[in-house]
Amino acid sequence: MSAEKNRFLFVVSTGANEPKKAFTPFYYAAAAAAMGYETYLFFVAEGPSLLKRESLQSVRTTEDGEPLQKVVDLALKNGVKFLVCSVAAKVIWKMGEDELPPGAQFAGASTLIEMTADPSTAVLYF
Repeated sequence: MSAEKNRFLFVVSTGANEPKKAFTPFYYAAAAAAMGYETYLFFVAEGPSLLKRESLQSVRTTEDGEPLQKVVDLALKNGVKFLVCSVAAKVIWKMGEDELPPGAQFAGASTLIEMTADPSTAVLYF
């Protein structure tokens, strides 16, 4: 796969305030990882709000739908790596590293720019 895309980067700017949009990037990332692609979710702007503990249980697409936690767990189980904008998480959402899901880590603008500049990376934005 030398000239082909072999990595997916899903940039998530949708937050807990848009529950009908919140689930999609997790499903797509889980599918890409299950297909053998190196896969990342990068949470920016409103995105980190999806990873707050209260959001993982309260965000649902419908009143009786399954909680967001289910698709987060699916993505993690399939090997998706979570990168969280440190400025958005720490400054806007007041999140510490201990509030991130297991395996998630803070990253900055330079990480996102380097990843999107890599020609082997397919970038999808939610």
